[in-house]
Amino acid sequence: MSTVKLTFKSSQYVLIDFEAASVFQRIGAYILDTIILSVYLFIAMMSIQFDDLFTDFGTWMFMTLLLVKLPWILYQPVMEYITGGQTIGKMVVGIRVLKLNGHRVGFKEVMTRWFFRGDFLWISANYFILLLPVLNIIDAFICGLSINNQRIGDSLAGTIVVKTKSSQSYSLNDVLKIQTNENFTPTYPLVVRFTDEDMIYIKNCLQQIKRYKNKDLEDLISKIANESARLMGLEQTPKEHVKFLETLLNEYVVLTR
Repeated sequence: MSTVKLTFKSSQYVLIDFEAASVFQRIGAYILDTIILSVYLFIAMMSIQFDDLFTDFGTWMFMTLLLVKLPWILYQPVMEYITGGQTIGKMVVGIRVLKLNGHRVGFKEVMTRWFFRGDFLWISANYFILLLPVLNIIDAFICGLSINNQRIGDSLAGTIVVKTKSSQSYSLNDVLKIQTNENFTPTYPLVVRFTDEDMIYIKNCLQQIKRYKNKDLEDLISKIANESARLMGLEQTPKEHVKFLETLLNEYVVLTR
């Protein structure tokens, strides 16, 4: 199964990469959450069954609803709202729910996902709860067919589940590992007026254009190249924008070490 790559643009117009969580990761998180809730369910039921305070049927029904069913029903939305998109199972597996724009999920998104998951059926004491496995199977099937591995609730809520740790990350150390040459004569000595943050941003953009060929990224690279040339006082921007930015990156490292 190929990894689904997602790119979000932050409020500072920095492109941030995420990888969509696979169907198997989501199922794994669901199984872990179910195990945790089942242990809680067993302990809660034993407490209610053997406590003399709950011998009255009405009291027993109320406590069953309060201590057993409601925690099971509300576990997912409450956890995801408090933690910003994670349950305990998701934390262990390493995935998180985000909005499609990369922002933290809010109450509306959390409750929409919860409603179309069908956990509220646990409030019923009849055979409606047997619909849950059917809904889960349909969700898994749709998630597997979706481009961004979204289930029904995700599509309607405008959310996506992503990995919390990308397979690739970039830092200043990545820049410092670029090979340098002795007796180096820079082509663009004024590159030193840039900052480390500028160079890291340029490096990330270059990584993006090499991995994803699309018009938006090409336009972004062109704008960065033109602005870089302007800041260094160049009369015109070199035609090969990617090569130009790579040269700036290498020369910056040499001149600022």
